Amino acid sequence: MIDLHDAVSLLRAKRNELAEQLDAVDKALAALTGHAGDCSATPGKTPAATTETDPGIVLPTRLTPRRTLSDEHKHAMSEGRRKARHSKAAAAGLARELSDQPPGLAPASSADGRRPRLMKRTR
Repeated sequence: MIDLHDAVSLLRAKRNELAEQLDAVDKALAALTGHAGDCSATPGKTPAATTETDPGIVLPTRLTPRRTLSDEHKHAMSEGRRKARHSKAAAAGLARELSDQPPGLAPASSADGRRPRLMKRTR
């Protein structure tokens, strides 16, 4: 079997050495800050930070302003909802399907070579 007695005694000696170093650091901190006592109980915190705040003091809560949508975004969202409702109704057979092109003059390829209706005639 492995003899752990040597490893344990080595670790205890190292622990005692580190504890002495920690005591020296605590004494130096106490001398620099002017506070007596063990500083290792609250590492990383100042004594002022460890005191609790008075429960009678009410601190204001900072609220961020509400985010609002631009008019273009509102219009795009309502247009998307309208298209979704219409496509749902078209799938149910209650409405005609929408074309992708806005109403207006037909493209030249489907005009069968005729002139558009709103063109000036040349004499």
